[in-house]
Amino acid sequence: MAEKKTNGKKNSGNAVLIDPIYQKFTRGVLRAISSTEFYEYFMDAIANAENTFQFSNRKLEKAVDLNWVDQIEQALPAMQNIISNPRNMIREEELIVNAAIAKRAGSDVVRHLTQHAAYVEDYDQSSGDVRPTKLMQKIRDDSEELYENRLVFTTMEMAFRFVKIRHDALFEAMSDEFGAKLKVNSDMQSATEMVHLEMFLHIKETESAIDADERNADTFNRISRIYRLLATFMNSAFAKQMAKVPRIKGNIVKTNVLKKHPDYRRVAKLLEFLRTYDQIGYSIRVIEQAPQINETFQRDIYHNILFNYMILKGYLQDESDRVVPVAAKEHRKTLKPKFIRQIVEELTEDYDLPDVEIRKVLIEQLTKEQLMHEEAEQRRKLVEEQARKKKEEEERLRKERAAEKERIRKEREAEKERIRQEQEAEKQRLFHERMLREAEDRRRSGIFRAEIARFEEKKSDQLEVRAKDQARYLAEQEDFADAAMLVEQAEQRKLAALERKRRREEEERERIQRERMEQLERERQEEERRRQLQERAALDRQIAIDMEYLCEYDAVLKSFDKMLPARRQIRADYEKSVKEARAQWLAQRRGQQAKAGQKTPV
Repeated sequence: MAEKKTNGKKNSGNAVLIDPIYQKFTRGVLRAISSTEFYEYFMDAIANAENTFQFSNRKLEKAVDLNWVDQIEQALPAMQNIISNPRNMIREEELIVNAAIAKRAGSDVVRHLTQHAAYVEDYDQSSGDVRPTKLMQKIRDDSEELYENRLVFTTMEMAFRFVKIRHDALFEAMSDEFGAKLKVNSDMQSATEMVHLEMFLHIKETESAIDADERNADTFNRISRIYRLLATFMNSAFAKQMAKVPRIKGNIVKTNVLKKHPDYRRVAKLLEFLRTYDQIGYSIRVIEQAPQINETFQRDIYHNILFNYMILKGYLQDESDRVVPVAAKEHRKTLKPKFIRQIVEELTEDYDLPDVEIRKVLIEQLTKEQLMHEEAEQRRKLVEEQARKKKEEEERLRKERAAEKERIRKEREAEKERIRQEQEAEKQRLFHERMLREAEDRRRSGIFRAEIARFEEKKSDQLEVRAKDQARYLAEQEDFADAAMLVEQAEQRKLAALERKRRREEEERERIQRERMEQLERERQEEERRRQLQERAALDRQIAIDMEYLCEYDAVLKSFDKMLPARRQIRADYEKSVKEARAQWLAQRRGQQAKAGQKTPV
């Protein structure tokens, strides 16, 4: 009854609280009655009685299925990208507006006006001007109501409901449960009394919310993050706009965007997964066992029977408690006994009757006709009784056959149900083990990554510490070898020398390091100065080269400017001589034509 059971922190805490109280109570009671003859007698009677003890415990382990968590987490970046930059299409709409507010008048407007003469107010035939009353205008608008965007919003909405249901269910039902059952039946009998005890005790413990949260902290954080992000997505401008359009139902149409665009393809894959996923989101593994009842536990049960017996027996010891406070009922009817006057035994030759020897009750004034009538009535009743019994026997056999068939059918159905339940339990067990393995692998991989990150962070420090330890170890070995012969004579002197030596070494290392840094700084500055001088020299050389080139070009320009007036004069003289030669040629030509009597064309 007070057997210790270790089942996590909660059971340990209860054991720490209950066991001392029970031990104190048992010791106090047994100290008072263990020395009496009644205790020995009763314990011996219980041991020899017909006792039936049934003890069993049951544990429910719950694990989250991380498959749906991984699928939704992989689709969250794609949803964010689509919400930030959704695909859209340009939609054109033709509107008829007044000509006074029309902004554009292109060829399509003219074509529409020629097809709708009713919109023409005036036409000037002389000038060809047309004055319309109304004109057609094309208005372009960007629309996001594409099939792909509708599919994204449908997936987002379904994922939000999917996660919300499992978020609320998991946070309420993820605590492990542990229960124990004890059933006691005992029958004792002595010369004066009979004792029968039936007891059933069921204890059910549930893991605390803090322990369940600590055990599933990583999984709960991931689910909460998914729930928050999906809630944010559902409150975005994209979601509010797409909430007005119809949802996607039926099979998914694989458009080119859904096939080639990685974000839309990822969302379509998530929608297919959500439509096919029919699990609750977590599995329950039931572990039942019937442990052996040891001697200590059995003795505690005997003590419990003794305590219950003493409570009831002590109540019945008082005479006032044995009085049943119920008024007796009175019979108002007076019973009158009847007597049989005479019994005669006779033999009969009528073998149709069931018994040869018949006991008859002789009654006065019984006639022969009445006797014959009674015999015929008895024969009729006997025949009816035999027919009834035969019919009842046939009915009984029929019912037995039907019951046997029903029993066989129920046994077959029970066997099928048992096989189905075993298969379902095996399936659930494999599913639970797979989720536990995945969770353990993720936990181990997370620990391994954390160890690697921590190792990388502390790698340089560890190397430095190791180098210092190695240097210190070498120094200590040298110091120990030098001071081994003088350890008894100059221990304090050696320690002081070692301390001074260590300080000098540290100062020397610091000085060397400082000088090295200063030397490196001077070299760097010298290198920088040398580089600047080289760049300045290169720049001067380039300037000199450019100046030489520019000097030649400048000399050419100056000579050109100097010769420019003379060249202009030469060009003017040349053009003048050409004009004079042309005029002279034209005069000669006209003279020749005049002589020939021809007219020279102008």
